This record gives sequence, C-alpha cells and structure tokens, in this order.
Amino acid sequence: MDESSKQQPGPGATFADVVILGASFAGIEAYRLLRRNPVTRKLRVVVVDRLPDHGYIPLVHERVCGRIPAGTSSLPTRKWIERDPRAKFVTDTVVGMEPERGLVHLQASQAIKARFIIVALGSSVAPPTGIEGHQFLACLKFEPDFEQLRARLNALLDNRKPASSIVIVGGGISGVELAGDLAHLRRQKPVGWQVPRVTLVQSRERLLPKLGRSAGAKALKKLRAQGVDVRLQTRLLSAQSNNVSLQTAGGAGSETIACDLALWTGGLQPAPILAKLGLPLTEEGWLRVGPTLQCFAEVKPRMPEIFACGDAPRVFGGKGQWPTMQRAIECLWQAQTVVKNIATLAAEPAGYPHGVPPLVPHKLRTDFFHGVSVGAYSMITYGPIALELGPLAVWFRRFLMRQYFARYRAE
Repeated sequence: MDESSKQQPGPGATFADVVILGASFAGIEAYRLLRRNPVTRKLRVVVVDRLPDHGYIPLVHERVCGRIPAGTSSLPTRKWIERDPRAKFVTDTVVGMEPERGLVHLQASQAIKARFIIVALGSSVAPPTGIEGHQFLACLKFEPDFEQLRARLNALLDNRKPASSIVIVGGGISGVELAGDLAHLRRQKPVGWQVPRVTLVQSRERLLPKLGRSAGAKALKKLRAQGVDVRLQTRLLSAQSNNVSLQTAGGAGSETIACDLALWTGGLQPAPILAKLGLPLTEEGWLRVGPTLQCFAEVKPRMPEIFACGDAPRVFGGKGQWPTMQRAIECLWQAQTVVKNIATLAAEPAGYPHGVPPLVPHKLRTDFFHGVSVGAYSMITYGPIALELGPLAVWFRRFLMRQYFARYRAE
C-alpha cells in the first residue's frame, strides 16, 4: 500500500488522536486516564460503543433480581464523555479495522482514522453453538441482556401465575451469585414477584473451580441451605424452550428437567468482532498482545500505536501466555499501562525518526481478593482462604460500586 492511500481514509471520515473501541471498564478508565495525564490530556479522543450507558457488571445479579435499583447502578457513559469538548462519543458498532491505516469501520457511522487505537471490546457471554438448543439459553452481562432478562423475570415471577422453575448452567462465580440472588427472593423480592425453584448445574466436581476448595464448599452449603438444588458433575446435553436435558454425575444416565427459564453462566467467549479486526489472535480467538499490551509486539514494531486492554487480550511474553483474571480490577490496571505507553509515544514525532522509544510492560498479577455473594450470605476469598462475612461483604461491594461511579462523576 502506497503512502498516498494511507493518508486517504475516505470521504467523511472522522479524525482523532485516539480512538477507544469499547466503553466498559477498560475503555472508560483509559479515557479517564488520558484526560488526567499531562501529555495526553489535550488529545482529541473518540469513544465508540454500541451502548450509551453501562451497568455495573460485578453486581449484575443483584441488579436483575431487584436487590439494587437498576437506575442507580449504571454509568451514563455517553453523557459523561460528551461534557468534554475534546471528546466525542459515537453510539455504534465496530465492524472492522485496517490496522496499517489506523482506520476503524463502523456499522452506521463514518469511519474513524486515529494515530492511537485502544481495543477494549471485551468478551461475550454465550453458550457454545455446539450445544443442541443453545438458542434457548438466556445470558446476562450487558444492558440489552439485562433488560431482556429483567423483562422475562417480571413476566415469569408474577405472583398471580403458578410457581416457576429456573435452571442455571455454570457453577463459577456468575452462576453461584445468580443462583444465590434468585434464592434470596425468599427474603427480599420486588413487589408482585414470587419465589422460583432454582437448580444450579455444574459440570465439575465443585463450585467456584477458579477459587479455593474452601470457597466452593462454603458456597455449596449456603446455596443448599437456601433451597437451591445444586447438581455437581452434571453436564448440559441440550435445551428446549421448556426443559433441559442433563447427563447425570459419572455419565451413568440422563435426565430431563422441566423449566420456565434456562440461564447460561458457563464462561466468557471472545467477542465475535475480534476476528474481524486484522489483529493477531490466539488459537481460542482472543487478542494476542505483548507485555506492553501492544497488538503488534515485534522487537521493531511495525504498528506500535495499537493497544488492547480489558477482557479481550491475552498477554504473551517471557515463558509464554500470562494468566488472566478477566475481572474489573484487571481492566483498570491494564488501562493504566496502555495510557502510560501512549503518553510515551505521543511525546515523540509521528513516524519516530529516532526509533520507537521503550515502553513499560504490564505488571503480572495472578490473583486479587474476590467478593462472592451467595444470596443472604457473602464471603471474601484470596487463594485458599475463604472468610464468611455475612451481609458485610454485600454492603462493601455496593460501596465499591458507588466509589467506582464517583471517580467518573467527579471528573
């Protein structure tokens, strides 16, 4: 591609110094830090996201079950960014990229050309398409999912109707917390709701497999004490509109359970758009980045100005792939690394006539404290330790949510 084509992104394109793709935890933190850094605070920034507002994902189970008001647990992202005269928020969907041209293509809006690109497109919650009837499994993470599920629960749990049954597939943190909050409806529920029967299906031998055994054992005990039917070592075979088929423990047989709603919480998948960006990928479809969180992490980088942070990247360096927590706190830490490195590059002339300056690597953190709510109970875990705190951890996580929102509203 010749130099003239690189300079011509097409008629009507938007120009920016930085474009941020995705405005959830990683993207919005990167924007905030760009404005706080003395080198980058005057750069023109465009933020692209298909959603104008972003709910607080770590407490989405409490939001959907009515334990906290949806309106007070969401950040008005577009409204907040549009206060900045040097920034623009584009409500649209990314459909492709031309990395070598610094060009981002959108579904409904004009293309965006920028010197720096931050890919913070996150992950998706979706059952594998190989599961028969996967389309009957509801998911919960982002606002459209939240709104759809909330509407379904409003209709399903209407106390004028017969008692309902809900099956949750996946015994990680999301599945345990959602099962616990549905069970908690016995103690606290929105007006007009009834209490459903809840079944939690986990293919492994214990709950919370990414946490210590003590956490899994405590979660199992607390869920069963609240009436949740927990099925361990049980696999989902298929789903229909009104039932799920399970392979029982040890593969000895199968069982069909009638249900009014089946929910998938079996883990995160790469967002499908990642495969259309022209960026290096892992075998599983995640973005492959170097320790500096650059997408093109060669020794002499060809395109040093494209970064990724959040759920989407997998860091490779040293002895191979780094572990990732895929948590909100890790998104914030990665955003710090990305902005530090953009500030270093932004201080240099475009084209780097003296060579690309050295950048700082991201700091590897393999774990952090986890707060896990199990309906009426809660615990804090770190490594093998799981400390039960009653309602204290529930209150503290809500406090963290309020502090998180305050850091943006106060800017």
